[in-house]
Amino acid sequence: MRRRAFTSGLLAMPAVARAQAEQWPDRPITLLQGFGPGGNGDVLARLAAGPLAAALGQPVVVEGRPGAGGNLASDATAKARPDGYTFVMLTGGHTASAAIYNRLPFDPVADFSFIGSWVAFPLAMATRADAPWQNLAQVIAAAKEKPGSITYATSGVGTTQHLAAELLAQTTGIQLNHVPYRGGTAPLPDVLSGRVDLYMDTITTTGPGIRDGKLRGIGVTSPGVWPLLPEAPPMAATVPGFQVMSWAGMAGPPGLPAPIVQRMNAELHKAMALPEVQARMATLGAIAKPDSPTEFTRLVTDQVRTWRQVVAKAGIERQ
Repeated sequence: MRRRAFTSGLLAMPAVARAQAEQWPDRPITLLQGFGPGGNGDVLARLAAGPLAAALGQPVVVEGRPGAGGNLASDATAKARPDGYTFVMLTGGHTASAAIYNRLPFDPVADFSFIGSWVAFPLAMATRADAPWQNLAQVIAAAKEKPGSITYATSGVGTTQHLAAELLAQTTGIQLNHVPYRGGTAPLPDVLSGRVDLYMDTITTTGPGIRDGKLRGIGVTSPGVWPLLPEAPPMAATVPGFQVMSWAGMAGPPGLPAPIVQRMNAELHKAMALPEVQARMATLGAIAKPDSPTEFTRLVTDQVRTWRQVVAKAGIERQ
């Protein structure tokens, strides 16, 4: 049945492209990822690569192209041949880059064939355990009383963490003072000592401190309680409708044959259903949430538009 469905999608294709798609894959596939070895991006790419290789009968080789917030890997994919042998793992940073950079060497939507996202996770805002604010409502009240007096740390200017905090400020009508760091857990010592008031980052980074009581969870950006960090209430409980969900997903070059897109999407869904994959994702504060190529395209398009509006309204200098 799968073979018939695959073949039926080829009928309208040119003869050469049709022959290529019918034989795909007949050699190793490269999955690019734009971050350092051992980081969340690298781990997520390898989590998908193993099951995909088993399903497709060819190695799926994860290749790191770190730099420029993942843009080097994205650019290489956008310029690759659309033959089904080069893909990229995109993250929420892909849409943040579209908002913060004046000029990219690729269009963040038009220059990709979107396969599907496979994982979703919120961000978390935390403060030191003995901070004067017990919850998000108190943070908002204090910020309104003394605009700009409350500082918050993120992993850098133009990151999803930075833009999410700016979106919260714009939504609530407050002014927060951004203190960017160079990623990882670099802000933690300053947050714990009180030099910086708040910390907005992934659950991988903030979760351990919240669970052991060194940090207080002010809120998560998921629409409801996040099962992997129930200690932090959803911000939407205080600011109705507020949510920011980050993600990781797969894309290929523009013009990728539809049957290859559909096959890869189907195998991605199967991979994310594996218990061992879901268990590993939980350690990263994420859940498997695969979607369709159409849904993923819409997600990327909507987030690019949202972050560009946030950057313009906040007056963030574009790079």
